[in-house]
Amino acid sequence: MLATVQLITGALVYGVTRRALIVDGERQLVANAKAFDAQMDDVSARIAGNVRVMALDFALRQAIAEGDRGTVLSVLHNHGRRVGASRMQLINLDGTIAVDTADVHADGKSFPFSELIQRAFYERAAEMAAVQGRVYWIVVVPIYAPQPVGLVVVYVQVDDELLAHMQELSTLRRDVALEVQLAPVQWQAVAFGDRSAPFARGLEHVTGDFPSQPSLRRIAQSDYIVLAQPLRHPYNSAPVVILFGYSLDDALRPYHNLALAWSALLALGLAAGLLGAWVIARNVSRPVEWLATVAKRIEQGDYRVPPRLHRRDEIGALANAIGTMAAGVQQREERIFHQATHDAVTGLPNRTAIEADITRDMDSGVTQGSLLMIGLTRVPDIIKTMGHGLCDRLMHDAGERIQHMADGAQVARATDSNFVTWLPNTSRDEAVQAAIRILEELATPYTEPDVSIDMVPAIGIAVYPEHATQAVALLRYAETAQFAAVGSSKAWAFYQASIDPHRPEQLSLMGELREALTRGQLELFYQPKLTLPTRRLDSAEALVRWQHPVRGAISPDVFIGMAEDTGNIQRLTRWVLETAIAQVSQWRVQGLQLRVAVNLSAHDLGDADLPQYIVDLAALHRLPHEQLTLEITERAVIGEFDAVSRVLQQLGEEGFHIAIDDFGVGQSSLSYLHKFPIDELKIDQSFIKHLNDDSDDRIIVRSIVELSHDLGYHVTAEGVEDEGTLDYLASIGCDHAQGYFVARPMNADSLAHLITTQPKSSHA
Repeated sequence: MLATVQLITGALVYGVTRRALIVDGERQLVANAKAFDAQMDDVSARIAGNVRVMALDFALRQAIAEGDRGTVLSVLHNHGRRVGASRMQLINLDGTIAVDTADVHADGKSFPFSELIQRAFYERAAEMAAVQGRVYWIVVVPIYAPQPVGLVVVYVQVDDELLAHMQELSTLRRDVALEVQLAPVQWQAVAFGDRSAPFARGLEHVTGDFPSQPSLRRIAQSDYIVLAQPLRHPYNSAPVVILFGYSLDDALRPYHNLALAWSALLALGLAAGLLGAWVIARNVSRPVEWLATVAKRIEQGDYRVPPRLHRRDEIGALANAIGTMAAGVQQREERIFHQATHDAVTGLPNRTAIEADITRDMDSGVTQGSLLMIGLTRVPDIIKTMGHGLCDRLMHDAGERIQHMADGAQVARATDSNFVTWLPNTSRDEAVQAAIRILEELATPYTEPDVSIDMVPAIGIAVYPEHATQAVALLRYAETAQFAAVGSSKAWAFYQASIDPHRPEQLSLMGELREALTRGQLELFYQPKLTLPTRRLDSAEALVRWQHPVRGAISPDVFIGMAEDTGNIQRLTRWVLETAIAQVSQWRVQGLQLRVAVNLSAHDLGDADLPQYIVDLAALHRLPHEQLTLEITERAVIGEFDAVSRVLQQLGEEGFHIAIDDFGVGQSSLSYLHKFPIDELKIDQSFIKHLNDDSDDRIIVRSIVELSHDLGYHVTAEGVEDEGTLDYLASIGCDHAQGYFVARPMNADSLAHLITTQPKSSHA
C-alpha cells in the first residue's frame, strides 16, 4: 500500500511538473519568436540607416549619374563590409541590375524581387529570401539626388554565424534553426544556432510541416516543444521559417536528483513498511488467520479443542474463548445427536439409528441377517385407559427384556409400540428361535401395584437379502409381517410379498387404474336378480370388471379398495353410472324394461353434487328414474350421517330406488335406517349360504323379511347357491333372490339374450 501510494504520488508530481515545464517552454518559445522578429527589424533598420548615409555621398551620386561603374562598385564593396553584407547591388529605376558585387555578369538582368523595389519608396523594404540554396535578409533603400536615381540592395546572409551572433546579443535559444521549404512536406535546414546540439542533428530526419503553435514533437529520441515562426519573404521566394526548440528532457534534468532522493525515501519507507507488516503478521495477522481456520473447522463439524496460545493480549483471550466454545459445542452436539438417534423413554436407538447401523453392516460385508419387528399390540388401549406415564414405564421394561433376550444383537425402538432387533449373520431358523425367546420373555405381564398388564406381542420377520437389500425396505417389510402376525396362533410371521398392500406393483397398479378409466380397459358385467313370486328375471346389479392388458383379470376386491384409498373411487363410480344408465336406456329402446342397481361408496355419498349429476345423466339418456337403483352399505350410512342423509333425501325425492347392501353384518338397526328413504334391503350372503343347515339363520332371515315388509321395504337375498335356499326364501315371502344359482355375472349382450329367451314362468 505504501509503495502504491508513493508511486501514485510520484506519477502525479511528475505529471504536474512536466505539464508546468511544457507550459513554460511554450511561453519561452513564443517570447523567442517575438525577440527574433525584433532583432531582424533592428538589423534592417541599422542597415537601412547606413545605406541612407552612404546615399548622401556626393561621389556615389555623381558616379551613378556619370555611369562610373568602377566607382560605384568600390563604394558598394566598402560599404557592404561596414554593414556586414555578403552582397551589394545597385538597381536602376527600371528594375535592372546596374552593379552586383557578387556577380559581374548580373549587369542588365532584372532584379528578382520587384515588389521590394515598389515598397522601398514609401516604407522600409526588408524580407527574408532564399537565393541559390542560401537565405538572405534583403534590405532595399532608394537613392535620391534629389530625385530617385536608383536603389541599393543589401544582402545579409543568415547563417550559423549570424544566429550565433544574435544569441550572444539576446536570449535567443541554442536550439534554433532556419528552414527553407523545398517541397510541400520537405524542408531543408540552412542555418543552426548550434550544429552540435541533438536538436540540429535530429532535424535531418524530420519531414512534414512544422507547427505554427507550440507543439510537442519527438526529435532525436528526445521530447521537444517546437515552434515554427514564418518569416516575411517575397512571393517568388521559397517559404522560410525560423524553428525554435525547447528540450523537455533538459528541462526535467534538474529534477533527476529530486527523483533519486524520492526513490531512496520510497525504498526506505517500503523497507520499514515491510518490516512493520512482518511484525504485525507475526503477532496479529497470523494468529487471527489461525483462529479463522479453527472457526472454519468448527463450522464443518470438527470440534477438537485448539491448542492454547500463551498470550495475555486480546488475541490470546479470543483463542481461549474459541477453545471453550468448541468444547461446549462438541458437548451439545453429542447430546443433540444422542437425542436425535435415541428414544427418550427407553434409551434405545431409534429407527433412524438402527437403519444406519443396518446399512453399515450391509456395506461392511454381512452376507445375511434377520430383522425382527416386535409390536406390543395393546399399547394404544393402554394409553387410552392408563395414560402415557404407565405406557412409558411398560415400554421401558419391554425394552430391557428384549435387550436381555437379544443376546448382544442391536435393539432399537422403531415406533410408539414397536421395537426392532437386528440379527446379523443369522439364518431363518435362528431368527425364529430368537422370536420365540422374545415372545416367551414378553409373555409375562407387566406389573405395578394394583396393575397387571398383558403386552400381547407380535413379531414380524424380514430376511436379508431374501426379502430386501436395503435397510429402509427391510424395516418396512418386517413391519408388514408384524401386522400379519397380530392375532395369529404363532404370534410371529415372515414377510410375504403376496400380502403386502404397499409393494411396488400395487403402487404401480394405482396409477394404471387411472389409465384404465380413460383407455376403455374397464367393462360392466350384470348379475341378474330373480323375482321370487313370478320366478322371472326383471333386474340386475352392475359389477365392474378390469381386464388388464398385462396382468389379466384383476379382482374388484383389489382395485375398488385401492380406488377408495387413492381418491379415484368417485371417477370410477361416475364411469359406472354413465355406462350403466346408457346401457339401460339402450335396452329400453330394444323393448327390455330392466331395473339396474349401481353400488355407491361412502366417498360418493359425501359428494353433494352427486344427485344432480345422476339426474342429468338420466335426462341425457331419457331414462325413467325408477329404473335405476342405488345400492349403499350400512357402513357408508353410519359413517357420515348428516351428509349421507342429505344426498339420499335428494335421490329419493327424484324417484330413484335406494337399497341397503350387505344388510345384517353392519352396525345399523332397522329403526335407524328408517330415517332414510330406503326402498330395499339386501340380506348379506353370510346369512343365506347356510339356510338349509342352520335353523338360527332361517329364523334371522325370516325375521328380517317380516320386519322389512312391515316397514315397507322390499327384500333381496344375496348368495343363493341352491334350489332349497331359493324355495325357502320364496316360502317366507322374500321378494328377490341373487346368486350363482340364479345366474352368474355376464356382459350386457348375454344378459339381454337371457332375458329375451326366458320362459314366461320359471321355477328354476
